[in-house]
Amino acid sequence: MKTIKIITTILLIFSMSNSIAQEKQVESTTTVHTFNFEKDGKTIPYRIKVHKKVASKVKLAKEDADKLNQARKATSDQVTKLIYVDNDEYDDYDKYIVLKYMKDPTDSFELKPTKRGFSVLVDNKNLEYIFGEGIYFVNNEDADFFIVEEFDAI
Repeated sequence: MKTIKIITTILLIFSMSNSIAQEKQVESTTTVHTFNFEKDGKTIPYRIKVHKKVASKVKLAKEDADKLNQARKATSDQVTKLIYVDNDEYDDYDKYIVLKYMKDPTDSFELKPTKRGFSVLVDNKNLEYIFGEGIYFVNNEDADFFIVEEFDAI
């Protein structure tokens, strides 16, 4: 009976240390942008609120295994962005867009206004949102980089 308790204690400690070593780091931020688009010769303002969630695996360098403060290895992160488009004048243009992609450590995210909507640029991959039409990929190969879902705001 004593050996069973010792074995279960060792297994419990081993499983806990294994789960701690494979933790994820989660980062969340929110940014708000205000842009304008043109419709029938009229300039219409709209707001974009971007909620970003980045989940990254924590990987440590092997040469620092016995150190207290270990160096982290660069890993690809899974990024989920909830983009809320809010237009006070036209309720039809209020949309939620969920954008998912794998981010490299050197990637950048940028929103740029266009005459008919806005453009999302991630690592030279382009996705354009056109008011009244929806999402358009400038280059069809970029569609494989993004996972995109679009919903109407209620």
